[in-house]
Order: sequence, then structure tokens, then C-alpha cells
Amino acid sequence: MEIIIAIILAFLAFGNQPTVTKPPIDTLQLDKLPQNRLPDGGFVIGNPKAPVTIIEFGDYACPHCQEYLPTMNQFIETYVKTGKAKFEFRILPTAGGALTQFIGTVLVCMEKQKSGTYWKAYDILFKDAIAGNYDSNTLRNMAGDLGVNYADALNCAQSEKQVDTDGALAATLNVHGTPAIRVRDAKGKAHSLVLNDQAYDQGGPSFDVLSQYMAQFK
Repeated sequence: MEIIIAIILAFLAFGNQPTVTKPPIDTLQLDKLPQNRLPDGGFVIGNPKAPVTIIEFGDYACPHCQEYLPTMNQFIETYVKTGKAKFEFRILPTAGGALTQFIGTVLVCMEKQKSGTYWKAYDILFKDAIAGNYDSNTLRNMAGDLGVNYADALNCAQSEKQVDTDGALAATLNVHGTPAIRVRDAKGKAHSLVLNDQAYDQGGPSFDVLSQYMAQFK
């Protein structure tokens, strides 16, 4: 907890910097999809009865995650919004380091204030990072549009541990970089994505690979 508090206090020092122009909120409208949190707090969207969940470990500030975003958006449009799969996003600070740890922690606290905030901010955070607007004020600038109290989220963040939990899960699944994809079966067990005896453990598999994998679920 001491580390998280130190991170938060460090970023609060930048609180008076000017705001930046904000992109439209909720482009993908992911918060309109069925959503739930797993027993360990993991965030999931999609049809509760879908037979498979695609898990992405990502960092909004990671250039490779940003490059992979169109693939995941296509997967969401094709399989999650049609009820064929669920999507689970785990924040794993890599390129963003302490900043992503901070933003991820505050975002979880915002979700506690208002359900759907985590997913409403998902693609906006990626777009902010791509545009170079990813800093200690990013969520502060979004708070009004998201309908949450930023100061309350900061207070909550002093004891919030979800990003650490996501990192622990990554370690158990041998994930050490982002983006990384794993799958969760209907029984809830997470494991590597294996297609034609090949495990796609490094980086993000192409949409074609994801589609071939999904073909087994009719």
C-alpha cells in the first residue's frame, strides 16, 4: 500500500497543469454490453452464457498495445457484441510503468462510484495515449464527463489493489509483456490460446487467428 500511496502523491504534484482537449467519451459504447467482475475483481463484458472469454493484458501507454487496438476492437465488434464471446481486460503496467499503475488504480475506484466507468473509459484512454495526452491529469480531465468525483477516487486509490491483482494473474499465466492474449473456458479456467498445436503466448495474435480459434465454438 505504501508504494501506491507514494505513486499517488507523486502524481498529485502535477494537479495544476492545464487541461487538454478531450475526445468524445464512450466511442465503442462498451458499457452498454453486459458486464461483470470476476471473484478476483477482473473486468469482463459480453454475454454471460458465451462459451469462451478472450483475456487481454494491456497497458494504455504501450505502443504495441495501441497498434493491437484495432484487432481487439474488431474482435469485440464481431464476437463480443454478437454474444459469441466475452472480453476480459487486465491492466498490466509495462511501457506506462507507475503512470499506468496510477491511472489503472484510480479508474477502478471511479468504477466503484459509477458502474460502467471502467469500460466507458477503455478506448478513450487508448486514444488519449496515442494522441500524447496520457499523463497524471488524464482521468482528472475525464471525470466530469464520466460523472464521477475525482477527489473521492484519489482517496479510494490509496487502498485499491486491482492492478496488483491483474499483475499477479499475469505472472501465473506466464505473461511478462503487453499485449498478451490468454483465454478462459466456460468453467472459468484461464490458459494459453492454442490453435493447431501452436500456443500464441507472445504478443497479440492476428484477427485471423482469433477467428479460427472462435470457429470451434458454434
